[in-house]
Amino acid sequence: MSWDIFIQDLPNVPSINDVPATHRPKPIGERATIIAKIKEAVPFAEEQDDWVFIRQPGMDISLQLHMENAELVRYVVAHVHSGDQSAACVAAILRALGLRAHDTATGELFDGNSLDESL
Repeated sequence: MSWDIFIQDLPNVPSINDVPATHRPKPIGERATIIAKIKEAVPFAEEQDDWVFIRQPGMDISLQLHMENAELVRYVVAHVHSGDQSAACVAAILRALGLRAHDTATGELFDGNSLDESL
């Protein structure tokens, strides 16, 4: 199982198909704040440059921070490589960030409430 989840500024709509064509996502926050919230949700996450790696039994995720500029993160891509707990981990990160995401595996929205599992 391998897929990508785009964590970004998305409107509160029921489906990705309901996102208005005029919607332009804003940056999601300052780099330091985003990384701190990720590490709060996943204490064993390891930061390296503009990446955060999560590798534990049942989890294999690479988070790539896409920067607006030197300080602001435009969006994060969660590259889920494998692991039966990876989806729950991404859900925990989304809850910590207060954001939603576009799940490329399903083509639909993915948010922190999608899975109610704790790490």
